[in-house]
Amino acid sequence: MSARPFTESEFSHLSAHFSAAGRTRNLLLLKLGCGSGYRISELLALRVRDVWTGTEVAKELTIARRNLKGGRGAYHRSVRGRRVPLAEPVREAIREHLARIGTDHPDQALFSTTQAKGEPMDRSAVFRVLTEACRRCGIDTTRISTHSLRKTFVGRIYKASNHDLIATQRIVGHTSPATTARYLETDSAQLDLLMLAVAA
Repeated sequence: MSARPFTESEFSHLSAHFSAAGRTRNLLLLKLGCGSGYRISELLALRVRDVWTGTEVAKELTIARRNLKGGRGAYHRSVRGRRVPLAEPVREAIREHLARIGTDHPDQALFSTTQAKGEPMDRSAVFRVLTEACRRCGIDTTRISTHSLRKTFVGRIYKASNHDLIATQRIVGHTSPATTARYLETDSAQLDLLMLAVAA
């Protein structure tokens, strides 16, 4: 069963939950994941140097080809690095997290744990963070996974682009609009409204 995106209400509840608990790392995972569309493996590859210029939080983020999906495989030459401009709410979340972990060690993983000693947390740890937070916020955890972050971003871009599938595909970095279309969920009520609008 595929992952589902977070609703905007769920996103707000999770943001408030992490903020209230002072969990800057978890809040940044949520905001950067839903605000950039990077895959979880790409997010976990980030280091402090990727988001800190030495004087301020970066205004854009670029994931190197080697850290992107397929970037080290047989077709790695066809994979390009992906640049994403960072919205101010995401930059603020980065600021708050860097204030906690510091910027003196640029090679430190942005998303680390105490046990990892500067190395990134793993995908299963992120899954536990998300599902536990959902339970505490009363959010149904069915189909929630680390991929929910990327799916939320895709849905947001599709809506903001006035449902432009090609623009969404290019922003997300999919090779085919058919792949992007699979990320977009439409329930039967929405389909009924569309049909009723043109049936007269």
